Amino acid sequence: MSLIASPPQLDTPWRDLIAAAAIAVLLPSALGLVCLGLFRLFGQMLPSGGAIGLWAAGMALMLSPLLSAAGMLLALPVCSLLVRLGWFGWLPAAATGLVIGAVIGAMMDFPIAAPAGLAILLVLRASLGVMRPMNAP
Repeated sequence: MSLIASPPQLDTPWRDLIAAAAIAVLLPSALGLVCLGLFRLFGQMLPSGGAIGLWAAGMALMLSPLLSAAGMLLALPVCSLLVRLGWFGWLPAAATGLVIGAVIGAMMDFPIAAPAGLAILLVLRASLGVMRPMNAP
């Protein structure tokens, strides 16, 4: 595994790629559940600003798959091509997420979509590397 290259593959590992995409899309919801659970447990003890921030972060993370799934539909063909060519290292994954997030963010006037896309594609890259360690892309 390197920053740029990965072992080229003749065929796209669609099953692993889709499973890694599902993990990348659903992981923020799990973190959102943790935030909302902490809000439920400690919301009365926290200062009002901290409690509202914890609740807002939890709700934003819980709802993030609504937008990140659309971005993932745009990213999967690009990721498939990069995996087959052997160019799905950490930097190309980050660049792909950043560009697709920026495009979606520009269309929706939502500037935080670019770093969110970067984070989601890095989670996809890490998940795919764990699922296919022998020829980890």
